[in-house]
Amino acid sequence: MDSRIPPAYTGQMDMSMPGMPDGQPTDWSTNGGTNEWNSGNTDGTDWNNQGSTGQVGEGDGGNDQWNNMNGNMNGNMNGNGNGHENGNGMPPVFPNNGMMQKSMPLQVAFPASPNEKDWVMTAGNESQVDNVLAISLNYGGRLVSMGYFLIGSTVHYYAIMHKYTGPVFIKPGPMSFNELVKAVRENELRDLALTQVCGQEEEKGEITFSTYWERIPGVEFQIWFPGTQYADEQRKHFEKEGYRLTHLCGYSADGRGKYVGVWQKPTLNNLQYEAHYGLSLDNMMRKDRELAERGYTATSVRCFNNKQQILCTGIWEYRPGQKSTVLVGSDLKQMHQKFKSNSKILPRQISHIKDGFGNVRFVVLWSDVHSNRYPNPSGLWNATNPIPVRFLKGAPDLLSSSQLDFIVRRVEHFMKDLNIPGLSIAISKKEQLKFAAGFGYADIRAKEPVTPNHQFRIGSVSKPITAAAVMVLVDEGKLELDHPVWGRNGYLGMEFASKKSYRRWVSDVTVRHLLEHTAGGWDNLASDAAWIQPEMSTKELITHVLENVPLNERPGHTWIYSNFGYQVLGHLIERMSGQPYENFVKKSVFAPADVHEIQVARPTISERAPREVMYYMSGTGIGFNPYEMLPPERIGPWGGWIASPIQLLMFMSAVDGADGREDILSEESVKEWIKPTLASNDTYGLGWSLNIMGFNGLQHDGRMPGSASMLVRLNNGLAMAVTVNKEYSERDFFHELGYVLHHIGNNCDWWDETKNDLFQKRIRY
Repeated sequence: MDSRIPPAYTGQMDMSMPGMPDGQPTDWSTNGGTNEWNSGNTDGTDWNNQGSTGQVGEGDGGNDQWNNMNGNMNGNMNGNGNGHENGNGMPPVFPNNGMMQKSMPLQVAFPASPNEKDWVMTAGNESQVDNVLAISLNYGGRLVSMGYFLIGSTVHYYAIMHKYTGPVFIKPGPMSFNELVKAVRENELRDLALTQVCGQEEEKGEITFSTYWERIPGVEFQIWFPGTQYADEQRKHFEKEGYRLTHLCGYSADGRGKYVGVWQKPTLNNLQYEAHYGLSLDNMMRKDRELAERGYTATSVRCFNNKQQILCTGIWEYRPGQKSTVLVGSDLKQMHQKFKSNSKILPRQISHIKDGFGNVRFVVLWSDVHSNRYPNPSGLWNATNPIPVRFLKGAPDLLSSSQLDFIVRRVEHFMKDLNIPGLSIAISKKEQLKFAAGFGYADIRAKEPVTPNHQFRIGSVSKPITAAAVMVLVDEGKLELDHPVWGRNGYLGMEFASKKSYRRWVSDVTVRHLLEHTAGGWDNLASDAAWIQPEMSTKELITHVLENVPLNERPGHTWIYSNFGYQVLGHLIERMSGQPYENFVKKSVFAPADVHEIQVARPTISERAPREVMYYMSGTGIGFNPYEMLPPERIGPWGGWIASPIQLLMFMSAVDGADGREDILSEESVKEWIKPTLASNDTYGLGWSLNIMGFNGLQHDGRMPGSASMLVRLNNGLAMAVTVNKEYSERDFFHELGYVLHHIGNNCDWWDETKNDLFQKRIRY
């Protein structure tokens, strides 16, 4: 069990997450290292951490809306009800004429011009909120608080975004406790620190956790479940080790109030702070006023329903002169009206409660305190941390010192400019390997250098591999390029037609159309059909897409790049070969090319291959998590393979039709698959880009979250492959990567094409 998970949960997991022990809750405080214990405090558990002194000024207590809350709510931890909903007979907290809420229109609140991009607060259904968040992300917004609730069976979301520069972050979907333990272990390897976590009861006794992670190297964290058996020991240990409570949240589970917090070190400040949990709404209101009078400002306030109660958590920091206010209401814009005259007061945290009729009321913390805003980490490479380089044995001997220095400087410039952790490159000439080297780290945390034999996810460079497998079947007489895929005469027949026929044009799609991206639809840019419904099998996905995603054009007339088309080709390979896609490619494409120990990538860190690198996210906004990927069978044919650049050049030498090595394809197939299609303006063949980006010859690039690759074979016989373990969607990444290869390729005369083939010196697996 990870040391940061409470020892109460070692061995068999108690997914009920026990809450406060029976009897009176305890009150404890820490003051200068002396612990004082008292009992009988009906406010729940509260504690004070006396740290260093903070800034000067005064706080602002609660507001009138808090005073309107029903005073009969109390801090008893064992009420009656049913989790997220209030129990029957609970008195209404807000008057609403007894009408239950049936739906919620989209709400959006944001500051007036010219500051309208600084923050946004929104609530609505999933697609509405997603659209608002996408706009804010485009402006540089970062998610600072988010939650959800049900109206009937419809999920609604609420969120706050702030615009500021910070580290890349991810917000995965809800996870079980065991999944949380696994995420803690794996995300630590990528320097992702947990900054927010809260539980929710999906069904009676079934708890999931919403989490928020930021890449903050050097920050350690611990998860804490206050009120559980070992919580007090843990608190003392965390304080002794220099941790600080930075996040606290409550939730209802099986009719009991439960709590979870995050401790971190080092932290952004050492101000005195107090934290409280298990408070009724009335007691929270009083506590807020008391602390404001003493110069404390709220940095966290969250409330939730627990049967017939409303329970709250909060963290206050000693910040005289700064202000915080908690508002409760159903109208986010109306809340904002109170602060329009003070642009420094922003919404900081949002949670929700429901009244006796099931109507949602938002609890929003407003303040002028920028708490827990971590800066973007500095670049990885600098004067004190040079980029390590590992050459393939014999590669430096084929170049002069100035030539070798040119390659190293060009690669290092690219890596420093884009803060790339690891890169591997290989170069061949006339099918003889002339150069291979690894730069940087395969694993930053372990400081494991990249070697020429490390493997990377290659993304869409998988498409030429799938195309090669198709051409092998063509050579074996099992496939014809111009034969239909679907329909009564098609290879897949009527298997995927839920009705008596397919939608328009589907039966006209041929194998060639799928290979050259001229099927007429399933566009990556519009809505990539290959990514939808991750839980579906390939067969289920094909059925779903053919029924629900119509073709836009008649096949053969328009070039529309499509991952889904290659997903279908992978299934077709399985059908016509009688083998799983991955097995057939290994046996019939890679093995004849002398490429071994290669596979389709697995989605998680724990499943990565022995020589596979770690992957890292780019940017300062939301990251695309490299370890939330589709299963192998869904991703392999169009973007799933891992390979080293040397392995990619070995593959290339077996399918390019050149004289140096024996090809696995017939001469006719080689000519066919590099024939340009008119619909692509002669820039794409059967799995290859042709004469693009200034490269005269074959090319394909690929990217997946956290990785990118490029494979090039020029008409002059020079071939190059490069892979990286971080990619940038924000920049013209492939052109910048292409410049590196251009600068090297322009010097192809450095290598003698008649001797010194380093393919013979590579490590064989």
